[in-house]
Amino acid sequence: MCQGKSGDRSMVGENLSLGQRAQALRWLVSYGARQPMEAARAQVRTWLQNRRGHSGQGITAADRAALDETNPELQSLRERYAGLGDIVGTSTVWIPGFVRPEDLLYFRGDNCYVWQNQDNNTPEKYVLTYLYLKTIDTLGLLDDFAEDGDFGVFTYPTGDTDKNGNKRFVSRDLLDSANELLFLDRTLQISQLPEVKVLDIGAGYGRLAYRAVSALPNIETYFCIDAVPESTFISSHYLSSKGAARARVVPLDDQQDLVPGTIKLAVNILSFSECAIEAVEYWISRCAELKIEHLFIVPNISDGDEAIRLVNGTDYSPILANYGYHLSHVEPKYANSEVQKYGISPKWYYLFSAS
Repeated sequence: MCQGKSGDRSMVGENLSLGQRAQALRWLVSYGARQPMEAARAQVRTWLQNRRGHSGQGITAADRAALDETNPELQSLRERYAGLGDIVGTSTVWIPGFVRPEDLLYFRGDNCYVWQNQDNNTPEKYVLTYLYLKTIDTLGLLDDFAEDGDFGVFTYPTGDTDKNGNKRFVSRDLLDSANELLFLDRTLQISQLPEVKVLDIGAGYGRLAYRAVSALPNIETYFCIDAVPESTFISSHYLSSKGAARARVVPLDDQQDLVPGTIKLAVNILSFSECAIEAVEYWISRCAELKIEHLFIVPNISDGDEAIRLVNGTDYSPILANYGYHLSHVEPKYANSEVQKYGISPKWYYLFSAS
């Protein structure tokens, strides 16, 4: 993955509030006038890291022992992935050290994996988004999904109750996952496809993988792959702890489980935007090699036009076309224009299909 919410038109994340962006931009302009550009990039990454947080909840003693910098499995992944830079390029964001030790433990917190309070995501916006999703939830996902508060995630009350009469809490993890699955059901009828296999490129900690296999019994296998070693490590722990047996983590350097012609859909949520262009081309070429029919992309930066861009403004839609993927559908994250303006982290959803 190169997933995360920090980025760069001026090396400052698009997902910051207006006040945060203005503060960072003023600092960056004054700093950049005096320093080499790479030094400025490093300082902005530090600025972003300092705005992370977590609830401090949902960690067991076993989690604390496993999710540690010194874990031999993590050390091995880092060594192996470090030798693959010539294949996937070098991200301007996901560099060594960007995932902090605290992020390993509280990986569902407000950090590089999922921004929750950042982007000016207030509790009121969570309620608005939840109430909107209730009106379009044709699969009953909001009744099926629960938020357990594990691994440092922030949860927000909705004023509603669940099917057991308990107060219902939601998270960005839960709301985004429900919305993405509803989009895939509207466009591909994913809930009706028999024995479907999905490849999540830049799967992070396995957010959508867990929600998808929990809600859709017709998903035979949900593959998770990521170019960030910490993500492979964390997702293995998370999906195992949740008993998500049909979600399978695939190491970047061992992709033999991915068989051409067997995977219907590839997913990339916010990750291509922060990759090097070489990485984007690598992953799209892999989709073509694997004969994947559809590619669902959620870019960090978009106005809904046909161009689909990295955070530095580079349009990578020509790469998709070169490998036979053409835009078949695009829509805002929220169909209601007011919710698209005021809901949780508005984006645009793109579906590409092989010609």
